[in-house]
Amino acid sequence: MPVILTGVSSVTHLVYAASWLRSQLDTGVEIDLAIREPGTFVGRARVLPRDITTYLPRDGRLRITQDERAAYPGVSSTSPTLLCVGAPGLRTYVELARRLRRLPRVVVVDEGIGSYGDVHTRLAAYRRAGGRGPWPAIRAAAVAGGLRTLTSERWTTYRRRGDSTSGWEVNASVAAEFAGHLSGEPAPPRMAVYLTQPWPELGVMDAGDYLRHVRGVRAACQAVGLSLVVHPHPADDATRYPGVDVRVQTRPVELDRFVTSAAVVIGSNSTALLNLAALRNAPAVRVTMRQTQALEDALSADQRELLDHFLPPAVATDALPAALVRAMDKTPPGLD
Repeated sequence: MPVILTGVSSVTHLVYAASWLRSQLDTGVEIDLAIREPGTFVGRARVLPRDITTYLPRDGRLRITQDERAAYPGVSSTSPTLLCVGAPGLRTYVELARRLRRLPRVVVVDEGIGSYGDVHTRLAAYRRAGGRGPWPAIRAAAVAGGLRTLTSERWTTYRRRGDSTSGWEVNASVAAEFAGHLSGEPAPPRMAVYLTQPWPELGVMDAGDYLRHVRGVRAACQAVGLSLVVHPHPADDATRYPGVDVRVQTRPVELDRFVTSAAVVIGSNSTALLNLAALRNAPAVRVTMRQTQALEDALSADQRELLDHFLPPAVATDALPAALVRAMDKTPPGLD
């Protein structure tokens, strides 16, 4: 089975893709995997060559190359599968169809919570990432159209349970892939972890406001007998939190035993916080700020329902102490 992986811009994307690849290997097939060059987030490269060998399955039936030329296999009896993160890779799709004179099969894995958005949430995300003029709207429309018309299979982390009113369930294969990469030392007792977002880089708020917010979170933790450590987003500036304990770790938080074993994990409406609560059963608290209210109001219906299913309601900083106590009383520590 020739497979071409496109759209990877984080290690978490590799884990999502690995879960689908492993599901195919489990059927007995052999896979020739070509990986197109990993992308960036907020201008920063977040995937290194060693990450590919670390997080994709180690199996003799999986042969991996990062040679760009190998992304276009010659004519064979098997049409290639285009394994895409977030949405079909339109440029690669067109190039393959033209070269092979037949349409590739398209499998789409999650990019994160953005995968549960709609054309409006994508448009807003592209503009936050620096898109200007008409191009964000054109890109959002093209991505939505590609998802609707080109996708052969959606390999999602979260799936609706039965009908649309029965809530959500976790894809067990994705959860198992994350569990297989868990490593590191556990957190000390009474430790809270705050997962930051690169809000200043995205223009959501300035660095001073964000520092004051983080210090307010620390004070709320101290009020209920917790220590706080900040875990910066990979695109965040880890030096912008003077006087606050900061822990920089290259592995995704979902794979870090320090985070999964913490007394409580705090964050905003992020993929990482959702995954920790849903995949690792970590005690989690959502905190909201005035500057992020517009983002929360703009969530799609699916995003809102998904977050509400696995996470408690978001609270402001002044209500955080009570929310921390509720989270620790209700939810057991993360699974090891």
